[in-house]
Amino acid sequence: MIKINLVSEGKKPVVARKQTTSSSGGGLMGGENAALIWLVFGFLLFAIAFGVWWWRLNSTIKDNEGQIQEKERRVAELEEIIKRVEEFERKEAELERKIDVITNLKNNQRGPVEIMDEVSRALPELLWIDRLTQSSDLVTLDGRSFNTSAISTFLENIDRVEGFTEPVLKNASQTRDVYVFSLTFRKVPPASEAEEEEAL
Repeated sequence: MIKINLVSEGKKPVVARKQTTSSSGGGLMGGENAALIWLVFGFLLFAIAFGVWWWRLNSTIKDNEGQIQEKERRVAELEEIIKRVEEFERKEAELERKIDVITNLKNNQRGPVEIMDEVSRALPELLWIDRLTQSSDLVTLDGRSFNTSAISTFLENIDRVEGFTEPVLKNASQTRDVYVFSLTFRKVPPASEAEEEEAL
């Protein structure tokens, strides 16, 4: 008599199907986990790279800001130095102007004094000067004398002075017992000043 176990035979395919389903389901879960791990790993790499890039960029910005501040500080120092130099140059120019004014005043004072000294030495007896005027290098003398001989002697004495040109008698008239006269001559500048004027 032949016996067939239908129950056991009917269960075998079910078991096989369960094993197949179980093995295929495990493969899907493993693939999803690997993709997630790679995704997280990639994100971490990107985050690290971005952090390094941001750190380097921030360091570069800070370095540039430091250089800018240093250059601004240097510019401020240079501006202060430039202001001091300009102030010094202004004071120097003002001082030179004052020196020129003082020198001119001294020269102007010395000129008439030298002229009066030479004129007083050239004065003969019986002659005196009423007025002396100077316009630039032209000197005009107004005086009186008791005789014409004294006037002639005075003209000769003035002519002998190295710093004067030949005098020119402008007027000589007699008023009562006194002769009134007027003469002009020019004051010759010293050799050094004459050379400077010619050079200009």
